[in-house]
Amino acid sequence: MKYLIDHTPRMATKYFSSYEEREESFRKIVFSLIPRKYSGPRLFWSDFKNITLDELMKFIRQPCAYITSNPRDGLAFGTPWQVLKAAVMSARKTNQARILSVEKIAADYVISDLLMQPLRTLSGGETVKLALAKASIASYYSNKLIIASPFSWLSRENKIFFQKLYDHYARSEIPIELFALEGEDSEEPVSGSDFQRAFWMHTTDFILHLKGLQISLGSSLNPIHSRQAVARVEDFESALVSPCLIVGENGQGKSLIAKVLAGAIAFDGRAEIVCEETSGPARLLFQDVISQTLLRSFDAIAATSSPNNGLKPIELCEAILKASWEYATHFGKSVEEKKYLNSNGFRSLLEVKAILIAVRLCNRPNALILDEPDWGLTRASAIALVAAVIKIAHELGTPVILISHKPWWPTIANSIIQVERTPKTINDKGGSSFEIRLSRC
Repeated sequence: MKYLIDHTPRMATKYFSSYEEREESFRKIVFSLIPRKYSGPRLFWSDFKNITLDELMKFIRQPCAYITSNPRDGLAFGTPWQVLKAAVMSARKTNQARILSVEKIAADYVISDLLMQPLRTLSGGETVKLALAKASIASYYSNKLIIASPFSWLSRENKIFFQKLYDHYARSEIPIELFALEGEDSEEPVSGSDFQRAFWMHTTDFILHLKGLQISLGSSLNPIHSRQAVARVEDFESALVSPCLIVGENGQGKSLIAKVLAGAIAFDGRAEIVCEETSGPARLLFQDVISQTLLRSFDAIAATSSPNNGLKPIELCEAILKASWEYATHFGKSVEEKKYLNSNGFRSLLEVKAILIAVRLCNRPNALILDEPDWGLTRASAIALVAAVIKIAHELGTPVILISHKPWWPTIANSIIQVERTPKTINDKGGSSFEIRLSRC
């Protein structure tokens, strides 16, 4: 199944063979108002200074609603309530949306309990639902809706919210354009036997141990009722085999657990991965990989200092890219060419992912965690990259943990963990709480 809806004259889908091609096409249709962030500061500032008043006026004269490949980029305020309130105020200027309210739209997209939560604490799926809700309001002052990769962030259960948005625009007879990467909407599992037999000869064991884990999600930004939200994690201990897959619907806590294991957020309690061949905390590659570059260029990331253990980021990066190409070639896959530099000399997102992963592997972590590793890649390129990373990581004795809501990966995993969370409740300090539960599949 490609989409939940039928393609109609009101919706057109364009597929691209690389992230860079898709982003360039997307930028053009929104009058080049979005600077590119994936190849360092030179490209970003070049795009930024080339934004002209003429382009801004074109956008004003031909207003369109859009959701970028990272939906957070179009959400400019501190909380979901502020984002939706600003959109409602814009819509009401048209005299067509007098009955619009933040509360009604939030209820439609099931984000009512997130309205006062800091935007930075939302999960990827929650962020997408907020972007869809904002786009729904924008229909009152837009003549087109443009979305980049709508299904990279949404789990199967939450695709109904895209359907809701589509239905709303269809009733209003406003056209929709989707910009997707080849194969990203596939629901076919990866061929497990071929994937494993062809690419790695051994596995890596490790133990995941969580005890008394409690995570503060920050205080509500509502000045009247500022209370702390807390996530508690049920105790869990299990011997696992790499590659391990963590699965669950949007907003269940998958990425939250990953950030705890990597020491990326503060927590109380115990959370550790024990692996005989490595030491130190796990290292994490975010789904939002571009923000993890901190706007650094490929060369700046490659120059990151690493422990004196003989491993060099650029050499590991080259090994990952070489293995990725070999895997794709072995199975006759159509992936990005070996020479990844584009005509302007900027590195591709695939290279940027590879160098970020290489920097993390150089630290010999207890595990390498890849959060939604297919983001920004075609299906063929994503499978090839994951295969290559597992191969190189296993050679170093490092377990690999994949986090995904997509049905691609269960067939290649040697162990699987399901993550679920309970509904929010009010804790004894007046803030919201929920519990995250992990279980072996």
